Parts: sequence; structure tokens; C-alpha cells
Amino acid sequence: MGKLNSTLALAAIIVSLVFPLFVSSQSTDVLYPETKQVITTVNEASQEVAQKGEAAFTEFRKKGSRWLHDDTYVFVIDTQGKVILNPTRPELEGKNQLDLKDAVGKPFIKWFIKEVTDYPGKTQGWSHYVWFKPGQEIPSWKTSFVKYVKAPSGKGYIVGSGLYEMKPEKAFVVDIVDEAAYIVSKEGRGAFRTLRDKTGEFNYLTTYVFVIDANGVDLVNPAFPQHEGRNVLGLKDNKGKCFIKDMIAMLENKDSGWITYSWPKPRSTRPSNKETYVKKVRSGTDVFYVGSGIYLE
Repeated sequence: MGKLNSTLALAAIIVSLVFPLFVSSQSTDVLYPETKQVITTVNEASQEVAQKGEAAFTEFRKKGSRWLHDDTYVFVIDTQGKVILNPTRPELEGKNQLDLKDAVGKPFIKWFIKEVTDYPGKTQGWSHYVWFKPGQEIPSWKTSFVKYVKAPSGKGYIVGSGLYEMKPEKAFVVDIVDEAAYIVSKEGRGAFRTLRDKTGEFNYLTTYVFVIDANGVDLVNPAFPQHEGRNVLGLKDNKGKCFIKDMIAMLENKDSGWITYSWPKPRSTRPSNKETYVKKVRSGTDVFYVGSGIYLE
């Protein structure tokens, strides 16, 4: 019994240390009504599944309903990658689509599952990929919110919905940095390959994750790889702000925060105002600063 109690106590400590990584991404306020509507749709659809179980899927298929109209629809998959419901692409249903890729090679079904299963205490999150609007042949960027829910049958489902060409939100940035920070805390430098992967979930549109060490050396920067391996403490934006030095100073007595500076978008040389969320992460004896941001124009 003593050994069991010790094991449970250790597990509780681990959860208490890891879980705060994901609290902020679930509570961050969103700015745009479209984003709020996506969250509301998924939350309410999840409630339907929790209460009615598989019978709710019939409601999600009704055209013109709150669940299926214009470019909006609810989809459902299981945690193994089987598509249970996709009213706009019924040919995907009933099959395992774990290896399904979007128009630029991103395995987004895997991401849906990772959002709700890979991070302790996290049962919802955002994914960004390229998909087809209903009735159109040209793909567009799509942002989906997914949530894990259990039906009365005991079966677990991932319920999601999204919109095309959504405006960037701070909530998206917090979500992606929290996940990247968790991977870095767990794998250390072994996580860097994942963060650099251009077909991975940490790189989309003008969004990317960077990592800087405690000495100010840029370790991961997929949008500006020429900076990798360099000490960037003295790097200034076009207004003379030493923003890397300011990031590290900001996190001297706290673990995360926001900073605004001017920096070019990927594939551009013209500076744009950028707001960046940075998190201090410890992995073994190493300290890393993991961040990502949104451009304000």
C-alpha cells in the first residue's frame, strides 16, 4: 500500500507540473466573432454527443441546420483515425483516414488526435491546414477546433468544426507554444526536428515556432534559418529594440509573457508589427525560450 501511495503521489506531482502548460490556451479570450462561433459550435455539438451519443450524428447531417450550413459543418472521428461523420465528404466515412493529408501534405487527421491525446490535461485545441470548401475544387487554409468527448456508450469521439481563412488569434499562438514547450521540456533538443518540419503542425502561413537558449543563441527558426546557431541577443528590430534581450529579461521572474516588436513576415524583408508569446522551458539542466507570434497588420 505504501508503494502504491508513493506512486500516486508522484503521478499527482507530474500532472501538477505539466497541466499548467495548457490552462492558458483553453482560457485565452478570443477576439473575432467567427472564432467564438466555431468554439460555440464544437462545444454544443460535444454536449449533444455526451448526452445523446451516436444518435446526435443524425442531427449533424441535416442540411440547413445549425450544424450544417454554408461553409460550416461538424465532423467526428475516433481516436484511431476512423472518420465517423463528414457530411460534405461522405466518401471518407467508415474508413481509417489516419494518413490522410491535406493539399500541401499535412497529416491533419493525426493532428486532431494529437490535440486531445498527446498533452496531459488537454482535451481540446486548434489545427491549421489546407482543405476544400464544400463545392469548391481549389483548397483554402482552414482552422478547426477539436474536442474530445465520451458518449453514453463509453466510446470516445473527437468532435470538430472550422472555418476557412480565419483571422489569427492570440489563442492560436498560445495553443501552439504550449504544445511546443511541452515537447521541448520532454525531449529537449530532440524536439527541434519536429518544430522545423514545414509539413508539421507548428508551421503554417506566417506562423512558426522559434527556440532560443539561455545564452541568446537561436536554436530553431524555420522561417529565418540563417539565424540558427547565432547569438541573437544584440539583434534589433527596425526601431532599435533589442527584442530578444527583452524577451529573456521579461521572463526572469515568470514563465511566460507577450512582447511586441517589428519583424518581417516569412518570405518578406519588410518589417511588420508582431506580437509574440514566449515561454521559458526547462529540460534537464537546459533552459530554453520557446515562442511564436502573430503579425498585427
